[in-house]
Amino acid sequence: MELSDSEFEQYQTEGYLVVEDALDTAMVDRVKTRLREYTHGDRTPEGFERQLEPRVERGELEVEEEGDAVRKFEGLGMVETDDVFREVANDDTIVSVAAQLLGENLKLLRSAAMFKPPEVGSEKGYHQDAAYYPIQPMDHLTVWIALDEATTENGCMNVVPGGHKDGLLGHEAVEYDTDIVIAEKDYDAEDAVPIPMEPGSVLFTHCLVPHYTAPNTTENWRRALINSYMRSRSRFTKPDEELPPWVDSVHIQGEEFPGCV
Repeated sequence: MELSDSEFEQYQTEGYLVVEDALDTAMVDRVKTRLREYTHGDRTPEGFERQLEPRVERGELEVEEEGDAVRKFEGLGMVETDDVFREVANDDTIVSVAAQLLGENLKLLRSAAMFKPPEVGSEKGYHQDAAYYPIQPMDHLTVWIALDEATTENGCMNVVPGGHKDGLLGHEAVEYDTDIVIAEKDYDAEDAVPIPMEPGSVLFTHCLVPHYTAPNTTENWRRALINSYMRSRSRFTKPDEELPPWVDSVHIQGEEFPGCV
């Protein structure tokens, strides 16, 4: 896919871009089926972590099956051990757009699946993805792939246009170390624009764009797959022994460079 001048300009000025129908229905269905095998079937995650909804873990909310309480999968093991997730990470359309925004030499920084189960999925407050990663340059790209219809009622993405120009803001932990929200600046709903999306559409966001998702108050699932891409010349800013366990890289395309990620 070739980005138009206006699409490229939108990403530079607003910090985000939506590409509709990037994945076809068959691929979306394959991903949803595979996720269901991990949440409700007999597939066991290898090389990636599963996180449950905090209210369920605390015993404040009951669900019929534990799979109905999964909040996310996280870890590059998703693409290293599973052929379906790996295929999406290397999808021609997605990688083509990433290369136009970052350059031809690409590595994968993150792989995750985000769930908002019906009437269970909780809010994720305002945050910047860059806050999780000690990396320079701070310009990696988050790719958010809608697997269900994402609406304002079931927790679609909400982004602050142009917010990436403010740089990295201070964050604080809420529930646990991997659940952080912006503490340095107050945002409310009026600061963001909702991004409703159809299954197969993809949201590309700059890692510094503040964003949040609301709770799922509907009877419908809202699932999304996330891949984050970075330049192969990027560098981690901490020694290997000090890096958080979720910080690593997988080669996608182009050259690799000594001393870099």
